[in-house]
Amino acid sequence: MSVLDALKVTEDREKTYSFLSGLCLRPPSEEIIAMLQDKSILALFPEDDSYGSCFSEMAGFLAAASGITNLSDELTAEHSILFVLPSKHLPHEAVFLDSEKRLGGRITISVGQFYEKAGANIHDKCIDMPDHIGMELEFMAFLCRVEKEMRLAGDDEALKRCIDLEKTFLNEHLLKWVYDCCNKIKERTAFGFYRAIACLIADFMKAEEEYIADMYRSV
Repeated sequence: MSVLDALKVTEDREKTYSFLSGLCLRPPSEEIIAMLQDKSILALFPEDDSYGSCFSEMAGFLAAASGITNLSDELTAEHSILFVLPSKHLPHEAVFLDSEKRLGGRITISVGQFYEKAGANIHDKCIDMPDHIGMELEFMAFLCRVEKEMRLAGDDEALKRCIDLEKTFLNEHLLKWVYDCCNKIKERTAFGFYRAIACLIADFMKAEEEYIADMYRSV
């Protein structure tokens, strides 16, 4: 892969991580609601095998969305239920990996320490704990931005360290629980919108798992 191609891939990965993080951390913005209403959001869900049933899930939701009286209010309430309000399925790493489901305990602290080690200053976006799925996705977006800077600077050693951080964080944290979390979101949601988003997160993470492993070997 050429330097320009690698840079383009990194930029696309950063944008995808940021997009998915935003959907987990906050209710759909006015821009997202507008994209749902004019159906332009389907452009983000390629209709091919690489993204499985994500396209059909979103298309199905859009077909039913015209019957929802206040789409913004309904999705805001749904976001609170799935990502904010207390439940046994809160989208935090500790809920899925700590036998006692202890928020703020050992697992939560270890995630925060990983952010600090990498020099990430993303706590201003934190709505709850650093091990919230939205925060972990935002951290990966941060690492993609660092990777992009290292590629532009031609700093191979720093690039290797950044890729190592990406691989380590995925293997030690995000990939250990993200698929189970996405399945729970799909089970609990009343609307196809968040079912499609959970599907998109899971499929993107599968692609990332392969891409990071290949990139790690190449450097």
